[in-house]
Amino acid sequence: MISRSIARRALAVPAALLMACAAVSCAGGPFSEPAAFQVDPVYLDPKLSGSVDQLKPITDFCGERPIKVALADGVGDNAFRKTARAEFEDEVSKCPNLELLPYADGQGNPQKAISDIKALVALGVDALVVFPDAGPALLPTLREAFEAGVAVVPYTASPGGTPGVDYTTFVGHNTVTDGGVWARWVCTALGTEGGNAVFLGGTPGNAQSLSEIHGIEDELANNPDCKNVTLLNEPGTPIDTGWNPAQTQRVVAGLLAKHPKIDAVITDSGDGSLGGIRAFLQAGRPLPVWTANDNNGFACAYVDNKAKQPQFQIVAVTSRTWIVRLALRKAVAAAQGIPEPEPDIVNVPIVWDSLDPELPPRCERDLPSSAVTSAELSTDKLAEIYR
Repeated sequence: MISRSIARRALAVPAALLMACAAVSCAGGPFSEPAAFQVDPVYLDPKLSGSVDQLKPITDFCGERPIKVALADGVGDNAFRKTARAEFEDEVSKCPNLELLPYADGQGNPQKAISDIKALVALGVDALVVFPDAGPALLPTLREAFEAGVAVVPYTASPGGTPGVDYTTFVGHNTVTDGGVWARWVCTALGTEGGNAVFLGGTPGNAQSLSEIHGIEDELANNPDCKNVTLLNEPGTPIDTGWNPAQTQRVVAGLLAKHPKIDAVITDSGDGSLGGIRAFLQAGRPLPVWTANDNNGFACAYVDNKAKQPQFQIVAVTSRTWIVRLALRKAVAAAQGIPEPEPDIVNVPIVWDSLDPELPPRCERDLPSSAVTSAELSTDKLAEIYR
């Protein structure tokens, strides 16, 4: 769980990106062309960012007034969302004065997501946490709920807009920092000889992957230890995989056919990484050093292959499903009128590092491959989620 390695290695936003954003007008949200993308300033404002050791218990913010709370997902059928929903409900249970309203799954349909939020407002929700998959298209509905007196906190995926005008606040993890952490680790793992790296992103044009590659490129350009590491991507352009294992396998197979030497894979998906690892094994190519978010199958792939492939090393930052708890605390505190001092943006820590004896990858054979083991949930609860 995240508490075992809390605050181990949450690192600062790359200084060069702070300077770059100060020199231009930064805009958030998804863009169809990477060249048009600039990092959302929410990730570059040090006043908003902090580390996991600054997080507080929800009992500091429960208040006394009975209030209604709810979670509205744009889509709810993947491992991350199922885990985050369980974390949300667990956090709600710690405050006896909170009433949990029905969970809303937008099923990937923006119109349904909008209808879900309107329905929850009609039910009298006081504190609403939203994963805004529909992005800026959801802003008018978020603003309508906020103006109706609901404490609205979108999390993980920024919908754009302005906190205090369109919603209460936005909560997320620092995707720019993630990219820098992964790139720095790759440079260390490859050593002075360096090598070729690829960055695998998610869906086309998504802001998370585009922010991550900014952090990666900044680190490679400014860290002397990275001078012999070459990123094979087109500048500023993630290689799209849809965060899907099968699609990742096809994409990596194509990359292997194109590039005779790939020494490092940087990606933000432990689940998708399983497809990429299969592609390397099927091609008879040595497994490279690899980065991701924590995922049980990713750890087990390392454990299963490390003896025959000692060059295969991995690192993972937390998949941060627990950030939904922070979003809930922000929403409840706002609804209760209680000051909430926790950071809005969290620099998340490394939870596994095969090069660090204190952070070995953890393969839980009793849990499904897709389980997020850094969740703040018991092993029994994790097993229940994925049944």
